Amino acid sequence: MPELAPGTSRTTLALCLAAVWLLWGSVYLAIRLVVDEVDPFQAMAQRFLLAGAILTGAVFIRGGPGAMRVTRPQLVAVVVTGVLLLGFGNGFQALAQVKGLPSGVAALIVAAVPAWAVLLRLATGDRPSGATLLGVAVGFLGLLVLIGLGRGVGAAIPLFAAALCLGSSLSWTVGAFLQGRVELPGDVVTIAAYQQLVAAGCSSLLAVGSGEHFSLDYSPRGWLALAYLVFACSIAGFLAFAWLLTHVPLSLTATHAYVNPVVAVMLGWLVLAEPIGVPILVGGGIVVGAVVLIVDAERRARDRGALLAEAPLA
Repeated sequence: MPELAPGTSRTTLALCLAAVWLLWGSVYLAIRLVVDEVDPFQAMAQRFLLAGAILTGAVFIRGGPGAMRVTRPQLVAVVVTGVLLLGFGNGFQALAQVKGLPSGVAALIVAAVPAWAVLLRLATGDRPSGATLLGVAVGFLGLLVLIGLGRGVGAAIPLFAAALCLGSSLSWTVGAFLQGRVELPGDVVTIAAYQQLVAAGCSSLLAVGSGEHFSLDYSPRGWLALAYLVFACSIAGFLAFAWLLTHVPLSLTATHAYVNPVVAVMLGWLVLAEPIGVPILVGGGIVVGAVVLIVDAERRARDRGALLAEAPLA
């Protein structure tokens, strides 16, 4: 077990890890259940509006109206990151599922986000380790196998839907990359509240632009799925992730990157009867293995960097 922050409760750690692994792994299934009944962009707009309103209320209760005050650069930052991470990142992924992409396959495609992040770092002058670059190459090989082999054996992996999901993961990657390099409000809940509200506006514009019609015509199952997206995925999952970031090593928090797609595939098979065939077992297995390799290589690089930083100057 990596070293924890002093005073960290192992019970809280276990609960937060389980929340991030299971809740964020189940988001693909919940999205599928919602968009089976309501058009994708407006469904995401409803989700983000509810979650943003609840988080804004929490910020007001904790710190009063002044707690939502931001500077102009901070406002620009939350708008840009909210659009990229949630508006486009979740919106295109939801549309991909409407266009026929199984929820488990969507999760495996999105799992390649760490590989895209390494390429983005390369483009901005960073020099990742050889092991990290090997993980990137293996990850993209896994995507090719997943989509190509799936098409070859007649599996339901529509190319347009797969391209939408790839666009979703790219948007998320750029948003996450920028989030670490722009000026944001100091409180993570305030950031989340703004990003959810921005995403609600972005999704509403996408809904109007694509000709969707407003609807709340959910079945009881659809209402439960929407409530799950709001309270479990957007709020509880986010708060658990934020706690992990401040209490445990990043290498432990990052395990969600390869646990989530496994959970998503199993839930898609269990609830939606999505087949787990050769493409998912082989291509998906390669993708998940590549993510494990990247996360481990990055952990080792950070550990070496920390040792160098603590070493005395010669």
